[in-house]
Amino acid sequence: MRARSIWLTLLMSAAACAPKHAVGPAPREDDLELPPGARSPESVATSAPEPDAPRPIAAPGKGLRTGTVARARLLAVLDAGLGNFLRQVEVAPRQRGERFVGWQVVQVLDPSGPLHDLDVMPGDVLLSVNGQPLARPEQAQAMWDSLRAANEVTAQLWRGPAKLELKFTVDP
Repeated sequence: MRARSIWLTLLMSAAACAPKHAVGPAPREDDLELPPGARSPESVATSAPEPDAPRPIAAPGKGLRTGTVARARLLAVLDAGLGNFLRQVEVAPRQRGERFVGWQVVQVLDPSGPLHDLDVMPGDVLLSVNGQPLARPEQAQAMWDSLRAANEVTAQLWRGPAKLELKFTVDP
């Protein structure tokens, strides 16, 4: 279970560097499947607090927000490359006006994959990993490279008007 947790955290961070390219037309924001009670991305964009405004902590979801991962497992994931990670999740850029906010989870492409164990769902917006922004490909690559020596992997996310953090300690 610990290995699956790091998979998800890394998946979210790696997926942030580029959205998947769909064969058909791109889904409209109001077509995104959201969990019951979740607000649509459109309503979040228009009614969510400003990025720097305080947000309440999101209620716990179905999965893990904290845990421990073996460094050997983390290194194996990193050695497999960012491309392998990107095949497992579809994301879309989330903006407020002209300002990039983060990467919104559209869908998890592998329902039996590591996202299953973490508290991440469609509609969540990934803001940063280990405090590093992920707006540009070079930022995502720098974050990916920095994980090799990291003692902790932390992802900041928004869920509607609330925030949440995934935090996994790397066991040396």
